[in-house]
Amino acid sequence: AWPQSAVLRRHPRRRRHRPSTPRAMATLVLETNLGRVRHLHINSPDNLNALSGAMIHALTEKFAPENLSDASVVLLTSAGRHFGAGHDLGEMASGKYDANLFRQCSNLMQLVATCPIPVLAAVQGCAFAAGCQLAASCDVVLAAAGARFATPGVRIGLFCSTPSVAVTRAATAKVAAEMLFAGRELSASEALAAGLVSRVVASEAPAALLEEALRTCHTIAESPREVLVAGKALLVAQRGQTLEKAYDIASAAMERGMTRQVAAEGISAFLEKRPACWACEEFEVERAVKLVCEGVAVVGASANAARPSHDVFCKVRDFAPAYPVNPTCAEVAGAPTYVNLAAVPSPFAVVNIFRASGAPAAEAIDEALALARQVRGIRAIWLQEGVRAPEAERRARAQGLVVVADRCLAVELRKRGLLQGASGATAAGPPSPSAKL
Repeated sequence: AWPQSAVLRRHPRRRRHRPSTPRAMATLVLETNLGRVRHLHINSPDNLNALSGAMIHALTEKFAPENLSDASVVLLTSAGRHFGAGHDLGEMASGKYDANLFRQCSNLMQLVATCPIPVLAAVQGCAFAAGCQLAASCDVVLAAAGARFATPGVRIGLFCSTPSVAVTRAATAKVAAEMLFAGRELSASEALAAGLVSRVVASEAPAALLEEALRTCHTIAESPREVLVAGKALLVAQRGQTLEKAYDIASAAMERGMTRQVAAEGISAFLEKRPACWACEEFEVERAVKLVCEGVAVVGASANAARPSHDVFCKVRDFAPAYPVNPTCAEVAGAPTYVNLAAVPSPFAVVNIFRASGAPAAEAIDEALALARQVRGIRAIWLQEGVRAPEAERRARAQGLVVVADRCLAVELRKRGLLQGASGATAAGPPSPSAKL
């Protein structure tokens, strides 16, 4: 990785730069779903997260648009003390690297810059050369107070040509020129002033940077994915256009936006001074359905066979382990009930909630979140059809849980051929919008 001289100067105990070591492709970039956030973690700290040929290939796969259709925002982080030190000079000097390395890297940077959803980078330590290029290609950049940014290729006789494309589009022209011609490092505060960074996180603790980055990503992901996708497409389309053309593109985008149901709901919520109740994303439904086989706790399952909660519990139990949670009765359909989620003795991944919208549903969500923090295996919240608790739903997503709201679990299972019977309705008919016990 490079620039070697800069790393050695700042870290005198490091006698020599450790060369790249062979790694399994699967470990180069770790991928995690945190609610609506796709967390991509560059995992090659031994060579300062250098953009080797293998790393470029791994990141290119992760940023392929078809692989991001089930996320609303991407969080890009890296392991160790440094975000990224650029290309792997050892690999390049060996003559074993692909002659198309720089074109492959350029293709990766274009995938990041034109990614259909927002991309946020959390930068610690050095972001040099291609590492700086990668950060500059992201939509939002949070930097630790000690982060440093540089494009010092000129010092080793190789001008940072490809990094210049991203850097000159992110930083002011004069600052970018000094970085490229003089190889000058920018501190985090200087990078912020130059427009290369969105915000500086004051704490030097890695946990603080990640915490703030996740908080920001979850804030972004609170908005409907279709709005974020349309907004990102607009920013990409109008960039570089004349003023008149840019406004033409933006006006058309606003007109399309006003026709969407999400705009109608958002505007109504604002005028009525209430939280907006966005529909859940389809990819959240798919993820939650896949977790059902790991067990479901049905909060509010009723002993009354005429109630929708009773019918849904019975149907879910035919497909997966199901546990009724209801302190007001001893059993539901022959199954013993539990007074609360903590009393359920077996593990379960999904909490299916039959409670009134607002405070009652929020209370059940918060109980589930408390257990999830205790690593009890809870990974999804499912609010039955007619049930919403917008603020609590946001808290659950911010904790990384999958949240589905205002949907019938039994109906969704049947749609996918996982339950017997006609599609779209339970034996007792569709659940009541009130979702009473």
